[in-house]
Amino acid sequence: MKKFIGSVLATTLILGGCSTMENESSKDTNTETKSVPEEMEASKYVGQGFQPPAEKDAIEFAKKHKDKIAKRGEQFFMDNFGLKVKATNVVGSGDGVEVFVHCDDHDIVFNASIPFDKSIIESDSSLRSEDKGDDMSTLVGTVLSGFEYRAHKQELDSLTEVLKEYKSKYKYTGYTENAIMKTQNSGFRNEYYYLTAIPYTLDEYKKYFQPLIKEDDKTFSDGMKNSKKQLKDKSRPYVVTTLFSTKDNYTKDNTIDEMIDFSEVLKKKKIFLMI
Repeated sequence: MKKFIGSVLATTLILGGCSTMENESSKDTNTETKSVPEEMEASKYVGQGFQPPAEKDAIEFAKKHKDKIAKRGEQFFMDNFGLKVKATNVVGSGDGVEVFVHCDDHDIVFNASIPFDKSIIESDSSLRSEDKGDDMSTLVGTVLSGFEYRAHKQELDSLTEVLKEYKSKYKYTGYTENAIMKTQNSGFRNEYYYLTAIPYTLDEYKKYFQPLIKEDDKTFSDGMKNSKKQLKDKSRPYVVTTLFSTKDNYTKDNTIDEMIDFSEVLKKKKIFLMI
């Protein structure tokens, strides 16, 4: 992505974070795209042409066995995290495949992806993992982003409403829902921002966090605090916003003053935007 305006968007006391503002006509430099312009308006991008770098036969394999691969992706998250997810995209990735999923289970909301090799379709056996490596810990952090959303749902939903309220006045937009579902895998993500969380091992997830899934909201929130305390985790989840300018003549210089004005509005709502 290009044309960043550095700023920090944070809710007081509970959440800290950062944000970017960029021109709505944007190029995704992390993936290879086909049949779409190099740049297009963010409001018109719904995931068309999304394709991570992959071998040609892997791309064809993903298309041919899409339904089977999708089911295995859904099974992976149930087997390892105890959460129901829905596969939203299946693509070739490297010499294998990758399943993108969306979770909205017990108010735990996140987007993630899991890579497989082609042999994934050869069996219906359990996908329970014993992986203790960094990649699995990163995925645990992605899932826990959804837990952090539930724990801070009231504050985050209020932030979302504020960003919706002022999008016309300050001329910005965010990701479309379809683009999020088909291309995003960073955890909790909505139109305007995503939420980060500290990665843990899968064993730590199962011991400290998975038992909270079916608890009521208060028990869940208290349990999150207690689990992080036991893990000696003093971190706070970060809200990272990605706002695309809808101004025809967007530049960093002609947008700074508006962002400063916006920060004053947010301060009154006890949300801080620091330029």
